[in-house]
Amino acid sequence: MRTSGRRIVFLVGLQGVAWLLPAGTIIQQEEREPGTSKVKAQATISIDAGKLRMEQEKPGEGKSVMIFDQSKQVVWMIEPAKNSYMELTAAQVQQMGGQMQQAMKQMEAELANMPPEQRKMVEQMMKQRMPAPQAEKEVTVREKGQGEKVGPYTCIHYEVLTSGKLTREVWTAPMDQTHLGGAEFKTFQALGEFFGKLSGQAPKGTWELSGMNQMQGFPVRVLEYEGPRATSEWMLVKAEQRSLDASLFTLPAGLKKSSMEGMSRE
Repeated sequence: MRTSGRRIVFLVGLQGVAWLLPAGTIIQQEEREPGTSKVKAQATISIDAGKLRMEQEKPGEGKSVMIFDQSKQVVWMIEPAKNSYMELTAAQVQQMGGQMQQAMKQMEAELANMPPEQRKMVEQMMKQRMPAPQAEKEVTVREKGQGEKVGPYTCIHYEVLTSGKLTREVWTAPMDQTHLGGAEFKTFQALGEFFGKLSGQAPKGTWELSGMNQMQGFPVRVLEYEGPRATSEWMLVKAEQRSLDASLFTLPAGLKKSSMEGMSRE
């Protein structure tokens, strides 16, 4: 009887310890053709306070992995098929942002010396290939409705207008419905700030949504527009709390370091 009593105390103790184990959040997303069930990409995001891992897979393109460590201010982009990775630090992002700004100034100086018709043609090409920095865009967020259902989530519906044109519709759900705490949500914001100097170059994901700081909750559905047509739809498929292994957020051993030019681009 004494042994059984010890076992009961031990099991009760374990149950208490379980509540103290670090719990992260896993989010599964899909990118679909708008209005259809055709999947263009699948993404699994594992997130703990200050750390984030995103695994994305596209049909015919294979798998890619991105790891963000907020305390180290570093992003690793991994291509498992090539057994290689690229490292991007905050200092490098700052430098690249400065180089982009310098290149834009030089281009503007050259444009000023061009004939009007040629200048207009080059400016149109630049707009298509080089999106304007986010700071130069006027972003307006308008609430369209509350209590709308997206799967199991009860949402607020927003419209995002960039320079007066509809660019996104976003449905957000309360944090408790998506199992995100304040620390996890701040990690998304930190990643957005990390890539802030490279507007338009950040990996696709909810952390890059313009106007997100003006919305309540976390996006569970996003429609992206080009002109009047919806071109992409992101859906949150599943969100759950789970204890996450620390190795998820570290760079695997044995990978070959590659330069940015050596990595494949989308």
